[in-house]
Amino acid sequence: MKFPIRLSPLLLYLLFLTGCGGGSSSPPALQTQTVILASETLTAVVSGQNTISQSIDGQLVERSFLIRTPADQAGDAYPVVFFFHGEGDHGEGFLNANPDIGALIDAGEFIGIFPDGYEQQWNVSGETGADDLEFLSLMVNSLEADSRFDLNKIYGVGFSNGAGLVNKIAKQNSVFAGIAPLMNQQVLSIRDSVPLQPVSVFQLNGDNDQLVPINGGAGAAAGDNNFLSAKNSAENWALSFNCTMTPSTRTIIWGRQTVEEFTYSGCLNNKKVRYVVVERGGHNIEFGDEFNLYEVIWRFFQSTDRDSAFNLKLLSLGDSYTIGQSVCETCSFPQQLKDNLIFEYSDRDSIGLQVIAKTGWTTTNLLSAIEIENPATDFDLVTLLIGVNNQFQGKPFDVYETEFIALVDRAISSVGGDASRLIVLSIPDYAFTPFGNARNPIRTSADIDLYNNYARDYCEDNGLTYVDITDITREGLNDPELVATDGLHPSELAYSRFVERLMPIALEKLEQP
Repeated sequence: MKFPIRLSPLLLYLLFLTGCGGGSSSPPALQTQTVILASETLTAVVSGQNTISQSIDGQLVERSFLIRTPADQAGDAYPVVFFFHGEGDHGEGFLNANPDIGALIDAGEFIGIFPDGYEQQWNVSGETGADDLEFLSLMVNSLEADSRFDLNKIYGVGFSNGAGLVNKIAKQNSVFAGIAPLMNQQVLSIRDSVPLQPVSVFQLNGDNDQLVPINGGAGAAAGDNNFLSAKNSAENWALSFNCTMTPSTRTIIWGRQTVEEFTYSGCLNNKKVRYVVVERGGHNIEFGDEFNLYEVIWRFFQSTDRDSAFNLKLLSLGDSYTIGQSVCETCSFPQQLKDNLIFEYSDRDSIGLQVIAKTGWTTTNLLSAIEIENPATDFDLVTLLIGVNNQFQGKPFDVYETEFIALVDRAISSVGGDASRLIVLSIPDYAFTPFGNARNPIRTSADIDLYNNYARDYCEDNGLTYVDITDITREGLNDPELVATDGLHPSELAYSRFVERLMPIALEKLEQP
């Protein structure tokens, strides 16, 4: 992929490659190199700090960008995500302040590139004299000779002033397949610009943002910025891509924040526009340690990068914890998982769910039921949560040991033998409910740990996915809203927290070939 460069080739004569410091959040130090460039050829970018020359206000200026690559590179081409910092920051500072990004990179999800704005800001509406669209083109062109970079899958994420830049780029350049403008919206000057191609848009705003007001206007940001309202900005994107203009909506919990999501689907090229509003959110929002906003954004990008529709089939195996005892019909974790997937894949044909579970079932009961129902072998995803009734009914532990393995094998057969499509959930701890707290809670918790440790160890030893949700249920006495009305089972809120952990894992599994 080649982008137009308006500089004279004579000016493109140096690319300085400079190592960055060590530490857990930064790549290993690299030796400084000087590369003499052929006409229109930029090569040899490496993990670490890279410097490229650009003419700004008649002066040749060295501009820097940090590249962070996966810890264990598989030799395949990785998608590329550019992260544009806010005013007063720089690329490495943005990475260091958001370790969740580094974790995704280290896990092999994508290569991250963190450019430095000229004078620590981006030129969206006259903030500086730099041509930042040209800077992006220079950076992308410098990646062409390196097979690690999949230049057909380039995305842009920006915060504040950096978000303004990704909006501008998406309107005036065809480089991005998707963008995530965080805490910003389109400025009036680009409202009528026609994008060169459809992109997926994930726009995040706080409804109490004083710097970039959600209702639009001048705000307090630098430059000649006159913002559209956040809603009008999202609608402008949706209109540009011929999306269905009645969005799907939902209110959910992200970490410690309540958010409202509006998703416009049916767009050209299978793209989607998602507008997210954080209730009582300012310009800088803390979601909490357990919530990874950037993983949500990345899964959103992935979910919109397919070319054709397909059906999904889900299977959930278990007991009352799977059914959702004493909660509404759509409140159980399998149903919430399905509903969340429908929301993610709103333009897909269908998502089906089969549940094989019953209150009071032990591993023996579940095995018998599976034999009777004989589920199909073409499910796309299967969950297994079982064992609490073995403990509650005082069954010998060796029965669980044997039958858990048999259930795992049976679950794997339901997804065509693909063990990567299985998710095993830990057993909730009912000792932290009014019912359980009256029945020797110390012994109950110890027993639950025994069962869970066995299941976890078996999964780890056999390369299976195990998701621990027990800690959520152990907040039940301190937070009664996590317990259903019967005083024993998880509530709708507890199940929603289960699904917060399940969703990124489920999406990852469904994205794999």
